[in-house]
Amino acid sequence: MKQNLEYAIKVILAGGTAFSWTTVYFDFLRFQKIYGTVFRISGCTTPNPVITPCFYGAIAFAIGLYLAITNKFKELYWLLLGGTVFAWGNFSYEAYKFYFNVGPKVSCSGIVTDNIFTTPCFHGAVIYLLALIAIKFYK
Repeated sequence: MKQNLEYAIKVILAGGTAFSWTTVYFDFLRFQKIYGTVFRISGCTTPNPVITPCFYGAIAFAIGLYLAITNKFKELYWLLLGGTVFAWGNFSYEAYKFYFNVGPKVSCSGIVTDNIFTTPCFHGAVIYLLALIAIKFYK
């Protein structure tokens, strides 16, 4: 059972890492297409991916995958706990802006959306939560 949970945690984190870095990659492509550079930070209507929650979530997913591969599950638990709080906090803020019409209805990547449950923030938060649940059963 414990070996199956280790495998499940690694698969979840590998999927989360692939998903998040794919999202960040396409965010960089979109940003570069609009502004002709990836080094512009201020004065942009579309946020530079470096300052979006997706970028930091992707970094945390990669670190989490490394911790899972090296079997550092105690450290991984704390990373996943923090990542889950961070992801759901960002999604909650996005939902607040979406439902209370505070500014344009855009996702955390700066893409206009009509459904917050299709945004990368929501999917990333769900993946973090799944990994956190799996590691909780592992302990």
